Amino acid sequence: MSKDGRENKRRSFFGRSSLGALAGLQTGRDDDLEPSNLLRKRRTASLRTTLSTASSLREEEYVNGSAKADGSASPVRIQLSRGNTTRSSVFGSLRGQPLPDDDEEPLSATSTRTFSNNWPPLDDVSRNRQVLYHGEVQTSSSMFRKKKEYMVLTETHLMRFKSHHKAAEAFAAIQSPHARLSVSRHSQNPSTGSSHELQSIASDTSGDRDFGTPLRHLVAVYKLDDGRPHFAFEISCLDDETNHASAMTLQFGDPDEMQVWLSKIREAANRVRLADSNPISAHNSHLAARVVEAERDYVPPHYAIYKVVQRPMSKTGTRSSSDDLSKVMASVCFLAIGIHKVHLIPLFKPPTQRSSTPSLMGQNTQSSHGILNISELEVSEVDDTFELKFRVPLKRAKVLHLASLASHDIAVRLRYVEENMRPEWESRPYSFLVPDDVKHDILRQINPQPIDQDSLDRTLVGYCVAYDVKPENIRYQVTYPTEDSPRFELLRPVGLRRTHYTPLELLAVMRSLRYNEGFGGISFKDVSLDVLNGLHDEFGSEYVCTKTKRGTYVRMDVEELGRSCLLVQEIRALAVTSRKLRRLDFSSCITRKPRDHLDAHVKVRDIGCGIVEALFPLCKYQTTNVDWIALNNIQLGETDLDYLVAAAVERDCHLRALELSGCGLTDRTLALLLDSLRPQENTLEALDLSSNNFRISPAMFDSQIGVFGYLTKLNLSHVARTSGLEPLITVETFQGWRLQELVLSGTSLNSATVDAIASYLVNYKQSKALRELRLDHCYLNGKDVAYLLHSMTEIAGKARELHFDVSENYIEQHLDQLTSAIAAGLAPSSLTIRLIEFEEETDFRKMVLALAANNTIRNLDISRASLPCDASEQTCQALEKMFAENTSLQWLDISGEDSRLETTKLGVGVNRALRGLQMNRSLHVLFIRYQKLGLQGASTLADVLKVNTTLQQLYCENNGIALSGFTDLVNALHRNTTLLYLPSMEESRQMALKQTEDQVKQMRDDPGMHSHGRGPSVRSKIVSKVSGKPQKEQHQPMGLSDQDIKAALCLVDESWGRQEYRLQQYLQRNYNIANGIPTTMDVDDEEFERPDTASSLSRIVEKIKFESTPTVEKDLQLGSAAQPVELEAETPMEKPLEMSFPRDRAGTARDSQRVQRKPLGAGFTGP
Repeated sequence: MSKDGRENKRRSFFGRSSLGALAGLQTGRDDDLEPSNLLRKRRTASLRTTLSTASSLREEEYVNGSAKADGSASPVRIQLSRGNTTRSSVFGSLRGQPLPDDDEEPLSATSTRTFSNNWPPLDDVSRNRQVLYHGEVQTSSSMFRKKKEYMVLTETHLMRFKSHHKAAEAFAAIQSPHARLSVSRHSQNPSTGSSHELQSIASDTSGDRDFGTPLRHLVAVYKLDDGRPHFAFEISCLDDETNHASAMTLQFGDPDEMQVWLSKIREAANRVRLADSNPISAHNSHLAARVVEAERDYVPPHYAIYKVVQRPMSKTGTRSSSDDLSKVMASVCFLAIGIHKVHLIPLFKPPTQRSSTPSLMGQNTQSSHGILNISELEVSEVDDTFELKFRVPLKRAKVLHLASLASHDIAVRLRYVEENMRPEWESRPYSFLVPDDVKHDILRQINPQPIDQDSLDRTLVGYCVAYDVKPENIRYQVTYPTEDSPRFELLRPVGLRRTHYTPLELLAVMRSLRYNEGFGGISFKDVSLDVLNGLHDEFGSEYVCTKTKRGTYVRMDVEELGRSCLLVQEIRALAVTSRKLRRLDFSSCITRKPRDHLDAHVKVRDIGCGIVEALFPLCKYQTTNVDWIALNNIQLGETDLDYLVAAAVERDCHLRALELSGCGLTDRTLALLLDSLRPQENTLEALDLSSNNFRISPAMFDSQIGVFGYLTKLNLSHVARTSGLEPLITVETFQGWRLQELVLSGTSLNSATVDAIASYLVNYKQSKALRELRLDHCYLNGKDVAYLLHSMTEIAGKARELHFDVSENYIEQHLDQLTSAIAAGLAPSSLTIRLIEFEEETDFRKMVLALAANNTIRNLDISRASLPCDASEQTCQALEKMFAENTSLQWLDISGEDSRLETTKLGVGVNRALRGLQMNRSLHVLFIRYQKLGLQGASTLADVLKVNTTLQQLYCENNGIALSGFTDLVNALHRNTTLLYLPSMEESRQMALKQTEDQVKQMRDDPGMHSHGRGPSVRSKIVSKVSGKPQKEQHQPMGLSDQDIKAALCLVDESWGRQEYRLQQYLQRNYNIANGIPTTMDVDDEEFERPDTASSLSRIVEKIKFESTPTVEKDLQLGSAAQPVELEAETPMEKPLEMSFPRDRAGTARDSQRVQRKPLGAGFTGP
């Protein structure tokens, strides 16, 4: 047979129809389950036309019969004959099979039919395609066979041929081997080891590798390091149309040649990937987005997805088996980056097997990892491999060995998302080992979100998601005090079954505050930090802070920093990573008691509270700007005092304030502390030594405290002193200070001390900065207080800006001197006289009349005043006069007290006194709680609100105001446009519900309340006498069921809810008016209504019985008349009725404060 005949015969045998038959043999039963047009499906058209799309069109034409046979053999047509080729395997003779049988070797169970296997023969276009690289490589080997193939890399495909000759026939750029027999282009040294072809990119049964793999299918190219004596790398691919993964191993005897092939393939594949507008099919992208959305991590502008290969976790030197195939197939997956997490998503089922929910292929399960948990990111410079380490605190790290052509892009994206959540972090708490070009790309990235007040929320939510805690559990507020503001204040959790935060929640908060320059103070007051004290993280130290905000190293041993517990590490990090932070408040954060150092049984040194160990060494070495430290109510042990004293003796420590209230200081420790603080004489401004167990010796204490000449705040409340006539602090010491706050609450003051304070107040130039003077419960009488009032007033009638607290003193003694001073205008701007027990009502009336005549006091607190009996008419007239005639009061508290130990109130006469508010034109805030105002008092307040135009806040809860009284108050707001706060009377609401429930149950259960009054008939009396049996009285109980009781409670609750809704409408209108916001004067339903349906219990019962079917009467109608039944006088309930109503109502107005409360909830409420 001639050569042309053989070629024609071979061409007819290996034609397109024959190849389709072979493809059917190759895939087996899978094709029976798939539509015949699967391979003709086209991808979404892109701007760039590749060989893949062009070949797809050619295939459609060929199947439809449009292909035209050439009369002569095309030089580009690949000769599928094997007669003119020689075996490349050196073990070919051992097979015992003739050469033609090589093409008939059985189909591998591991081969995967890809879209690229059905390409038509290459034409002139492919022949003229640019060849980037070519050469002979070893693709597989076994004990008896080594297979070499000739690989050709073009700009769009990776082609495989049986021999160099076949490649030369296909591509004009490749010279024929006959033209250069002297030397091979590439090294032909076979590998001495063996390798495995995990899955062939093209089918082994298709003869020569004339059907190339599109480079757009490549997922990763990476070197293999399995301990074998050869050099190899692996190519992983994924066909998006069928979601079939494949992999091929290329082996080389020369490492340089392997590196050339590796770099060439990576470079070409990345060019194709970057030029492809749809690197991932719409089907896969949509299903992956649904998976990420299920994790609540999907935001389209902040979402990216990549194809990756999950490599084996450990190296192995054993040969692969068929079981390895599933692992390799499952290792090709998608990596999605959301706003907070990294998601590894296995392959989905192909589009032909769509279902209602995303179905995943392979054995790998989907996993998600918090981005802020990254502890290491390493990207290889020589191939596509990269590693990600994620570590949750107190747990071992999880390592992901991955590979992807987009490894550089993934690293840049992860860094971008991480920086968006931690915008202010100067040093990152993870290792970032990437090539230089990745670093350059990162530097070119611009953070789209600037650092603002929401930066903390983003960081905190990111840490909560990473640590798998609920963000809504975290509660904090931002306040704006006069010093060190704004201030972050962590609040205790609310609504949980626990009252403390978990370690992960506390770590999330503390790490979110690192590098935050937005706060001048941070407070953890009343938040327990015991769970972090003594807790160590043995699995990593990436969060150990060793640098300050400026980048300078902390002057402490790194190993010592790492050995510290988590509480010490986190507090140190807060202190050194913020330059603006000046104040830290840890009051009542540690509840543990230190060990007694004198206990002979204790051999281990006490660990201390942790806070002192964290902060004071930093102050000692000047590595922090924190200089105001509050340790109130924390018991300090010897370990803590050692750290404190060691720092205090250093002049460079620069302590500004030290709060040690209730810290268990003794006489010895107090003397030690004051002596060690002497070097801080020029910087110490505030000192709090209150509520400790020491006893002050005035002579010694005065010399110690007088050293600090710049002291502005001094708190010596609730301390004991030795007996004697000398003052606690001498006049000379006072004259050297410019105090702003002096607190001596609960400390007994003798006459000498009062004289010293008065002498200081008389020196107006030196004491003009004083704003707070608290002398409550100091055993002062009216004469002492009057003396101090005279001393602090420079000009009578001109108020001094000072808050003076003289509560719980014996002011009823020499009261006339005190009332005379107040009436003469010798009082400061704020005066507090709480908890005064007046033995005579006339004394209280004198005080009220003096306050009515005063014109200097703006803020007055006379709450919880105790009278021997209810206020008389004369006293109520005095109160009415104070309300009507005083022109200076702006804030007033006349609340009573209702506790288990004591109840104080002014009596019903106060209702009449409130009428004086109708003429008041100065009062803005009024507190009148626990005065039993009732309906009459509510009506009086309603009349006041109709005419008063200055009152802005009215606190009148806990006064037993019923629904009708609450309705009167709400109706009064129709005319009032200045009131901004009125309570919703929640306690009265709950009381009304409880009373209604009790009364309805009593009506149902008590037969005597609803008997018909008819006596027994004559006939019944006769029957009774004849039978000799006494007649049993029949009483029918009220026909109310459990559902009827619930309905009654719902009526009452709805009535309260209706009035609360109206209240919020009026308050919102007034708020808009006060802030200049355009609003309408009318609100929903301006009708002056009274709750007819809930004003009386009888009407409630009538409404229930009218709208429901009474159960007792229903039973009688259905058969009780035919068969008389003795009705019991009392119908017990089958089970107790439990009713609960929400106590927190939306829309309730809160106190007007300069506070931003931020309960972190699903999605985070704004500040």
